[in-house]
Amino acid sequence: MHRRDLLKAVPMVLAAPSVRAASTVAEVKPHTGAPTLFLDGKPAFSASWWIHAPMPQKWTSAESSRGAARAGVHTYAFDVGSAIEWAGPAPGRSSHFDFSTVEARFGRILDVDPQARFHLRVHLEIGRDDWWSKLYPAELELHSNGRRYTQSFASTLWREQANQFLKALIQHLSQTGLLDRVIAFQVGAGHTGEWVKGETSMYEVCGDYSEPMRRHFRRWLHDRYRGDLQHLRSAWNDPNAAFETAEVPTAQQQLQAKRFLFRDPRQEQRTIDYFRCLAETSAAAVIDFCRTVKQATARRKLAGAFYGYLMELAWNGGFFAERPDSPYSTYQRSGHLGLRLVLDSPDVDFLVSPYSYGYRGIGGDGPTMLPAESARIHGKLILIEDDTRTHVDAEPNYGRTSTLAESVAVLRRNFAQACIRGQGMWWASWKADPSREPGFTPLLETFLRLGERLLETDRTPASEIAVLIDDESFFYESSLNNLDVPLIFQQRLWGLPRTGAPFDTYLLQDFIDGRLKPYRLYIFLNAFRLDAQRRENLARQLRRDGRAALWIYAPGYARDDLSLDHMAELTGLHFASGEQPWGARVHITDFTHPITRGLPPDLDWGTDSKLGPIFYVNDPQARVLGQVVYSQGNCKPGMAVRAFPGWTSIYVAAPNLPAPVLRAIARFAGVHLYSDAGDVLHASRDLLAVHTVSGGRRAFRLPRPVEVVHDLFERKTVARNTAAFEVDLPPASTAFYYTGAGARLASL
Repeated sequence: MHRRDLLKAVPMVLAAPSVRAASTVAEVKPHTGAPTLFLDGKPAFSASWWIHAPMPQKWTSAESSRGAARAGVHTYAFDVGSAIEWAGPAPGRSSHFDFSTVEARFGRILDVDPQARFHLRVHLEIGRDDWWSKLYPAELELHSNGRRYTQSFASTLWREQANQFLKALIQHLSQTGLLDRVIAFQVGAGHTGEWVKGETSMYEVCGDYSEPMRRHFRRWLHDRYRGDLQHLRSAWNDPNAAFETAEVPTAQQQLQAKRFLFRDPRQEQRTIDYFRCLAETSAAAVIDFCRTVKQATARRKLAGAFYGYLMELAWNGGFFAERPDSPYSTYQRSGHLGLRLVLDSPDVDFLVSPYSYGYRGIGGDGPTMLPAESARIHGKLILIEDDTRTHVDAEPNYGRTSTLAESVAVLRRNFAQACIRGQGMWWASWKADPSREPGFTPLLETFLRLGERLLETDRTPASEIAVLIDDESFFYESSLNNLDVPLIFQQRLWGLPRTGAPFDTYLLQDFIDGRLKPYRLYIFLNAFRLDAQRRENLARQLRRDGRAALWIYAPGYARDDLSLDHMAELTGLHFASGEQPWGARVHITDFTHPITRGLPPDLDWGTDSKLGPIFYVNDPQARVLGQVVYSQGNCKPGMAVRAFPGWTSIYVAAPNLPAPVLRAIARFAGVHLYSDAGDVLHASRDLLAVHTVSGGRRAFRLPRPVEVVHDLFERKTVARNTAAFEVDLPPASTAFYYTGAGARLASL
């Protein structure tokens, strides 16, 4: 029996009056330095239990949810939407919506936990062989291999019907009293509701060649170029280009770039425009659906989405072992590059991501996939999906832990970082199941207690390092992941968390717009493409107050064309380049500078992936600290520093700088270092978290004297009236400290 028919066949088992509860008003507002969930006017730690969607006859998450409720978790995140309530035509039904089993299914949760609230993950993606695809085949994506897939993001029919469904769902929940228990609606499309079309973003197959996208792309071009045909033809370098005949770029044009890792705007503006159009189209759908939720709920409920994975999308299908490997990044073809638009929308309250897939096990880090501090300054609450594969989980991948102790260390690591960054969480019920592992119950109780009480600590960022990622520059990159893996994915997970100082991640545009607090060190991951105005504004923000800039690989290379002069304009350093693509590695040659003094002589870093061009410093006024080694045995100046009035420019030719080098650069820039041990470390003004593999004696230096240092997990004070303290850390463990005023200690 089809799932839809199964649901229809089950009679309602829950009487409406037991559904009723006091109506909950959910908002996101600033509180103690971070966007915070407010429930009925009071700040609350956002903590949910992610469960399998409840079914009337059998619900597999019942026992784990009962255990979570005993621990104090009363908000449940689960799936609704397409193939369930958005069910398609059926005899005797006047619409495509079927809400006949909603009360019965939601009632299974209420039977377990009468205090239950709901975070609804509303799936709006259409199944490839679903009823909608059969009714409206012309609205589906058309791939470069000639196959049709799920609905096009450009389909106005899909958008209209999805909005109708959202309104009808909210109306039904309101009529039954269930809306009173709903906190949030999370709108989702794409693979697993995460706004990524897996088929056409991770492999050689490209899209979207459907008629809806063709029409949309042409309208988008007309708007972008303001109907100026000569402007379009000049930008595309094509005398025959026309708004009414423009086509989506071919697969070859999407996958290959003229300058190996870079797109030449003089020759490839058409492809650049399409990727930008796709990003804006995806972002517009997210915003549209969230706006519908806000309007239909009189702005009394939260709206958000999985979106903005700019720190993560270097992976592809091969990373997930779903299909044979692919050499391509997911960035350009994912649609997530519209993050800036989503952050600017007043109708989006929160954004969600799983924590990074890159290094989840013991010794790894657990960050969001978004540039977290940009979300903060735009007032968006970030929720972390903690789906850690614990020792009770059968899944062998994604850093699965082997013992309860390892599971505790990883779950503590993720929780502590979320608290320090002012984020919320949900835990996957079948991976942290108290009914299968009793040790998870006290862990959840601790998380909930601390999550609430730490809301009253000072959660403003204490970092002196800003890590900047540029959404704009991705449009000018090749679709290959040769660069993005070592430059963003690995750099974020390996070197940066072990620097010994906290850091904040932002969109570059927020820095250019003057939204950031002052930092001592600015790390520009991919500041490749800036027009004249962005360059001028960036210089105004950077070149003052003794600030230091760390540039990696190809800063400023793209403007209206690709040029070494553009790199010099941005960085103040002069460059030359090698043309043959090859793996680039940097090693130190001058150990007398403050940055390199004390670093081991056998230290080197870089990537075996082919980079091209390969850039090196050709500036007699710069102090050369190291060489970049690449094809034909070339050894060129690949690490250099040059001081200017009011600021310092530091360049490194190869990505994936190791922690000792980052630590040395940070120290040179005047950044306060908490530790030199190389553990994963995060800190705010009142909190410090350390995740260690080796364990052992550790010494920590605080940026200011504090009245008390208190171990939050072990519930004991370790030091008083100090700016430094020492502790013994167990191997494979996470420690979490409050470092602040003694008067607050009683509440912790």
